[in-house]
Amino acid sequence: MSVRVLVPLPSTPRLRTPGDLVDALGLPFSDQQLAAITAPLEPGVIIAGAGSGKTTVMAARVVWLVGTGAVRPEEVLGLTFTRKAAAELSARVRTALVAAGVVDDKTVDESGEQVVMTYDAFAARLVSEHGLRLGYEADPTMVSGATRFRLAARVVAAAAGPFEFLSRLRPATVTERVLKLDADLTSHLVDVDALDAHARDLLIGWESAPPNNRGNVYVDVKKATIAVQERLELASLVKDYQALKTRLGVVEFADQMAIAARLATEVPQVGADLRAAFRVVLLDEYQDTSAAQAAMLHGLFSGPADPRAAGGEGMGHAVTAVGDPFQAIYGWRGAAASNITTFADTFRRADGSPAARFALTVNRRSGPTILDVANVLSRPLRAEQDTGQDAATADEDGLGLLQAPPGTAPGRVASATFTSWPEEVTWVADRIVEARRTGEVAHWADIAVLMRRNADIGPLYAELTGREVPVEIVGLGGLLGLPEVMDVTATLRLVDDVTANPDLVRLLTGPRWRVGPRDLALLGRRARELARASLGSPDAPGAQGETRERGVGSQVPDAAQVREALVDAVADLDPTEVVSLLDALEDPGEAPYSPAARRRFARVASELAALRAHADEPVLDLTRRVVTTLGLDVELVATPELERTNRRDQLGAFLDAVADYVDVDGDASLSGLLAWLQAELDSGTGLEQAVPSDREAVKLLTVHKAKGLEWELVFLPGLVEGVFPSDRVTDNWATTAGALPADLRGDAGSIPQLADTTNAAMVDYKAALKAQQLRSEDRLAYVAATRARSTLVGTGHWWRPDLVRPRVASTYLRAIEAEAERQGQVLARAELPGKENPLAGAAAPTPWPEPLDPDALARREEAAALVEAARVRFASTGAYAEEGSAPLLLDVEGRVAAWDADLDRLLREARESRSGDRTVELPASLPATALLHLAADPDAYAASLARPMPRPPSRAARSGTRFHAFVEQWFGERLARGGVGQGALVDPDDLADRADADGPDEADLRAVCDAFTRSRFADRLPYAVEAPFSLALGGRLVRGRVDAVYAAEGDGGAGFPIAVGPGTRFLVVDWKTGGPDTADPLQLAIYRLAWAEATGVDVDEVEAVFVHVRDDRVVAPRLDGRAELERLLGPDEGLSDDDPADGGPPDDRAPRRRLRGLPSAR
Repeated sequence: MSVRVLVPLPSTPRLRTPGDLVDALGLPFSDQQLAAITAPLEPGVIIAGAGSGKTTVMAARVVWLVGTGAVRPEEVLGLTFTRKAAAELSARVRTALVAAGVVDDKTVDESGEQVVMTYDAFAARLVSEHGLRLGYEADPTMVSGATRFRLAARVVAAAAGPFEFLSRLRPATVTERVLKLDADLTSHLVDVDALDAHARDLLIGWESAPPNNRGNVYVDVKKATIAVQERLELASLVKDYQALKTRLGVVEFADQMAIAARLATEVPQVGADLRAAFRVVLLDEYQDTSAAQAAMLHGLFSGPADPRAAGGEGMGHAVTAVGDPFQAIYGWRGAAASNITTFADTFRRADGSPAARFALTVNRRSGPTILDVANVLSRPLRAEQDTGQDAATADEDGLGLLQAPPGTAPGRVASATFTSWPEEVTWVADRIVEARRTGEVAHWADIAVLMRRNADIGPLYAELTGREVPVEIVGLGGLLGLPEVMDVTATLRLVDDVTANPDLVRLLTGPRWRVGPRDLALLGRRARELARASLGSPDAPGAQGETRERGVGSQVPDAAQVREALVDAVADLDPTEVVSLLDALEDPGEAPYSPAARRRFARVASELAALRAHADEPVLDLTRRVVTTLGLDVELVATPELERTNRRDQLGAFLDAVADYVDVDGDASLSGLLAWLQAELDSGTGLEQAVPSDREAVKLLTVHKAKGLEWELVFLPGLVEGVFPSDRVTDNWATTAGALPADLRGDAGSIPQLADTTNAAMVDYKAALKAQQLRSEDRLAYVAATRARSTLVGTGHWWRPDLVRPRVASTYLRAIEAEAERQGQVLARAELPGKENPLAGAAAPTPWPEPLDPDALARREEAAALVEAARVRFASTGAYAEEGSAPLLLDVEGRVAAWDADLDRLLREARESRSGDRTVELPASLPATALLHLAADPDAYAASLARPMPRPPSRAARSGTRFHAFVEQWFGERLARGGVGQGALVDPDDLADRADADGPDEADLRAVCDAFTRSRFADRLPYAVEAPFSLALGGRLVRGRVDAVYAAEGDGGAGFPIAVGPGTRFLVVDWKTGGPDTADPLQLAIYRLAWAEATGVDVDEVEAVFVHVRDDRVVAPRLDGRAELERLLGPDEGLSDDDPADGGPPDDRAPRRRLRGLPSAR
């Protein structure tokens, strides 16, 4: 994240009128934009429609306020959601300030206060600086993404139980629900005990609910009762999960935000200090904030409705929220869309009146016809008065209706409908190729296909790669839909859960094993027999008896028998009562399977048993083992069709994602990995927001991942009811145990509520949720349509293979088709569907197993014949090839050169092994402390690189870490009040590296801290504390942190901010709490050079000293410069670059160290 202070030019206000601003920036602002930009210093909310230039408006508002002299640049705080957005906003603000002549580009201070940051980074800063006020650690370790799933899986695996209701679920499913409930509780500031009490009260209500006319319990009431009981069990696991995080000293972003919200509401001084430091606050994408984020921001930068109430002095602070309620698409992950619609009433002016409202409706991205479609899609949203305006006048006022600037090219809207989903996918792929061939788009990367769900990405990826179109799947969710990745995850699930019947069916019927319906039906019946036997059924029949009784014998079962057998085998029963298909695979009985099926069953069972034997190894190693076992690594290279379609790279991307499933304390879990992958497949919650690369490729992604992006040509396939919009209601807390009850949520006033515990109330509540779900889909459709700049293409279909009834065109497709009709761009129109599914009818049977490609099969058989002939020839003649055989069409010279290089390297390693010496290359990036070890004992340091050994816990290191934390906390409040350049956050890992080896133990830590408070430096305001640095030195990147930096005597001392430039002098300080032998001048030399280069001053202007805290003694040793430090990283004099022991090329100048006397490891 960029950290800057821009110093205004010392002159009279540069800007006086809006016209001055327009002239200074050279931008044709609309009247709407100018009204928001030049608003007074008071609260306001900007409803910024899609593509309306909200970032430009925020940057221009900063220019206006600074240029008119209202505020200084460092008094403006901007908050947004992603680091990418923060960097963009920061750069736009800086560029605009310089372009307007408001600041001097040469006065940028890189060590200044942060101007723009993410909401999470802002919360982290609050916790770091003030967490101790509420008893929280100032610097906990942050966990996110896959690590959350790993920790939660550990809790689930260790839970003692008993769990009457959760025991029916897979561990991965329980893990996902624990995390979902924990995240909801934290995002809405609800305690687990409050949830537990709510559930117990609710259980009483459901158990006393009136029955139906027959005296039976309603189905929905029964589901609700079970959900409450399951929620009680989940609550205990959530409490265990929260306790584990506390014990490990880790937090999630949501935890940190909740702590920050408490600080904002319970410690008024925190808000007072921030309001004094930041007179203007910009809140980007406010529609996506959670209840906890809104509570934090309101507590810090506003106050209650009554100004006379406690904390009311914050009311009227200049806070501007920017966002669009029509783009509030992240409600499923904790966002409260009502935050922006209620902002004006929540952040009131100083006199208690609602905040000002502004609207930006001029879209500068899309053509007018595309905007017409977007306006139709958002009509239901405007009708619900999401903007806070009267519905009858909203359209007349233009609020929410997007419009293009005059003179904008009209854009193109096209539509197409098809009988089947495969036809639709094929047409979209053909149209993409045509668009690039005809020059409609200049680059493949100008095209995006936006899907409603991840599962639909795979078929289009296959179609495009089959046409040799470069494709990028954005996000892990799309990768999980590729056949090869699905095979890997299916196998992993079978290793983790022997009852994963659908996954076994996938593998058995796939292209590798190709088990037919007859054998699979027999296997399903065998599984049912074993299940009955395991339950002690007195009439559990034997395999043969059951088969003959059913009349199967050697005959192929009909479709009904196949369906019955498979449904019985994979029925969703209690896992403790199910013997799976895998058990039947290992014990198939005496049924009349085909001989090939028996052989394949035995091989599959053997492979899975071997993999389960490795279930406890690291998950990445296990996943790679699965890839090798399935033969995918060879298959993807050896099959020309798969190699051309880049499938190997996609599998590599999946393995990279698995590698991100990192440990906090070395205890990984396969079930946690599977829960993470399933969460990403379901809704994209398992990973951070994926960002498309700059690669020249068509982008395939879900609509959720497309927010904030744009392309020239956008396709929206699958616009049919049940797909887009989706008809799945996933947040019915009454029947979903992992969801937070609606009446406990922070936005309870703006979402449907369950009236009481009766079946009638449940019916009404489900209808209200369905309507709410449809509005959520409307927002998603609005976002999807407004991603297109020039062309928007919507498509749909009637049938998929698994459908009994045809799909119908959604309102979204009808809106696109209506505009396409006006333009003459209805490119394909399928006849209305009949009652029979053409993909499932008898007239169009689907072979099972799917037949192999005859050309590919012929090539494989030919290759196999050649290999077998070569083996026979070698057995008789000792040579694989015939005399006079044509040479292989390979890069022979390149291949032989690679072999030679491998031989040289192996010989070199063998010589080193015999001599006991090994060559070790320094890492490309290393901590500053590593240089100290390298200088003190090169061979010992090389040995530590060659064979890393665990270090024993250091009591002194822990004490040193605590001392540094104490010093930073000591200066924390002084830094905030003094307006210094930087108060960097401490990193526990780095502090552990830097702690003095012989520092104070726990007994005298307090004495050392007391000595510091009496020292000459305790009352002297530092310029920076725990300042991180990265120094390029000798071809390596050296990392570290400087304990403290002061202005040199006579350069301001404690007066800040100071202007940094030529002639500015600094004093770098390194605290020493141990003996004199702990002070290495090399360490100071590194710190001095790093600080000088980071601030752009001459190294001679930076003095560096050791401060021995115990006796307040200052030592200023002679320090080396850059040349001496780089020599330290140069090649070892004992090993020249052309030494025969070095198999590298003569120009390989990588610094190396000879390690002597260490036997080679095998």
